[in-house]
Amino acid sequence: MSIPMKITKRMYRYMALLTIGGAIISVVAFSSNGFAGGGKNAVSADVINSSDESQDDDEDKVAVGDVLDNAGLEDTTAEEENIDLPRIVQKETGNEKMERLLEERRKALDLPSLTVEDYNNLLRIVEAEVGDNDVYGRTIVANVVINRVRSSHFENTITDVIFSKGQFSPIRDKRFFKVKVSEATIKGVNNALLGEDYSRGALYFMDRAYSTNHAVGWFDSSLTYLFSYGGHEYFK
Repeated sequence: MSIPMKITKRMYRYMALLTIGGAIISVVAFSSNGFAGGGKNAVSADVINSSDESQDDDEDKVAVGDVLDNAGLEDTTAEEENIDLPRIVQKETGNEKMERLLEERRKALDLPSLTVEDYNNLLRIVEAEVGDNDVYGRTIVANVVINRVRSSHFENTITDVIFSKGQFSPIRDKRFFKVKVSEATIKGVNNALLGEDYSRGALYFMDRAYSTNHAVGWFDSSLTYLFSYGGHEYFK
């Protein structure tokens, strides 16, 4: 009863090498002893020097190589093949990419925190405060919020700065929650996060036409005026 076996390429090479090796040994043995009988037919062995041995070895190697070549085999020890499998790289989700980019900007701007929530809230407050300004004016307001995060006199996250009691009118009148963020605001905020700063260190701003007399009096008497742009005055 025969037992089926799976013969691998490696096993096949070993079997071929053993078979060929046995054949070579038989030929050598037969050549040395087959005619070395007694009597007049006896043949005396010649003395073989080292150079002759080397030449015979080379001839044997060539012969073995020819046989293996014809058999489609190699005259080498079989080795396991190393297969390089392609690496599976998992692509980032949109949120993961955003978090990575914001973390890079947080480090560059030396901020204690810069989350996706911070970024979205910064977009909303800029849109609500200066949605009628150009990109430059929107960048300035984003600069002011970032300046506050860096200052020891305010909260240390963008979200906390924006929601500090009594600081931004769009929080009080709920405009902050209703605005639709425009491309100009996104560009202005991104400019600020990329390091563009036109604020001259401003920590406050107001629109004099829409501010109460009490607020205007406090700005003028308590703060240092810096410049005006897009209908807003900036102070520190």
